[in-house]
Amino acid sequence: MKQFTFICLTFLSISASAQQSEGVVYYNQKIDMYRRMATQSAEIKAMIPQFKNNLMMMSFTAAQSLYKPVPKEPEDEPEQTPGITIKIQTPQNEVYKNFFVAQKIDLKEFFGKKFLIEDSLRQIPWKLTGESKKILGYDCMKATFVNVQKQNVVGWFAENILSPSGPDAFGGLPGLLLEIDLNDSESIFTATKIELRKLADGEMKIPSGGKKATPAEYKKIVDDRMKEMGGSNGSSMRIIRN
Repeated sequence: MKQFTFICLTFLSISASAQQSEGVVYYNQKIDMYRRMATQSAEIKAMIPQFKNNLMMMSFTAAQSLYKPVPKEPEDEPEQTPGITIKIQTPQNEVYKNFFVAQKIDLKEFFGKKFLIEDSLRQIPWKLTGESKKILGYDCMKATFVNVQKQNVVGWFAENILSPSGPDAFGGLPGLLLEIDLNDSESIFTATKIELRKLADGEMKIPSGGKKATPAEYKKIVDDRMKEMGGSNGSSMRIIRN
């Protein structure tokens, strides 16, 4: 934790490059739904597209970030086709991270109910590989680790954007994460646009509302419901009969 705090304080002390440590980054999260629904039957999988794209955005500074869905217009009803189709709606989750005090606050929507979960930021055991590539014109370095679910995580971060954050719960590197590959392409977060600018009032609003729960309490709620439903990863599934 001392090393983690030192990295964060280092970011905060770099005033000469402040214009490179504040702004908004937009991500596309591409999810392989067939792999997420591995226990479902082939008939159920055939009712949905294999890939789902979520448009996300993250306001960031050298010490804080707020990750949430991009506001969107109401969706039109799908075209009528014979048979039954399943529409999977993305929960309106938010992730706030404060690297200065090592705090994380999640606002999670699960089957129509909202939960507010506070936790401490844990240091991720990233390993630098020495590999590099360009993303949106930025030189990015590769880092990897294996998470508690024994899944491979590959991240690419831009050293000259001085924020230790990244999409979802990822972060803790000396630069903004612009790409994450989770579990060998089961889910890929890719930055599509970066706006380096001073944030306006309200763009870094700490999540509020919802039922307060500890991480352990929320996990039990999810696990119990998943057992009832046969597993659906918390996404709302809407069945449309034509």
